[in-house]
Amino acid sequence: MAIGEVLREARLQLGITQEQIGGIAYISPKTVSAYETGRRAVTPEVMEVLVKQLDHPRLCMEAAAVVTGGAYCSPWLDGERVDLHRVSVWAKVLEELEEATYAVGAVCLVNHPQTDDCEAMRRVQESLMQLLDARVAIDHYAAVICRDFGFSISAVYQAHRLKLESRGYVKPRQKKAAPKAVR
Repeated sequence: MAIGEVLREARLQLGITQEQIGGIAYISPKTVSAYETGRRAVTPEVMEVLVKQLDHPRLCMEAAAVVTGGAYCSPWLDGERVDLHRVSVWAKVLEELEEATYAVGAVCLVNHPQTDDCEAMRRVQESLMQLLDARVAIDHYAAVICRDFGFSISAVYQAHRLKLESRGYVKPRQKKAAPKAVR
């Protein structure tokens, strides 16, 4: 689904109008309509504002897909065989984590990759697929739980970032400097 369609879905779920979206992003309602119908691409600046202000999990995931060209994101599961009830998503996370743990455990990383045989390489590739399956399940769990329990997905990720910073796993982000006054 295109980012404009997801924007429309988010807007309708949140019960807000195109005029209100325009007010949030400092754009006209006509521009919002053009985004939603795919007649115009959402600019990165507008996308950033909407992701922050609307705090809609699916919109966050779709924006990540757009920004990375699909290279580093979880696609929203919307196929006919998907059940996004919180209990189903919870069970799927447990299943996918177990499968990923097994697949990663079957990999031997001691040998240099160029010396591995075809079977060893197949196990490495399988472990990557299982890890990505687990990641998709985890991302959907976070999205569905935030949605159902009324948590801010942005606040959850920000709190997690602060946790990682406090443990020394990531460097604190640089605060943006305030614009200097012109004389």
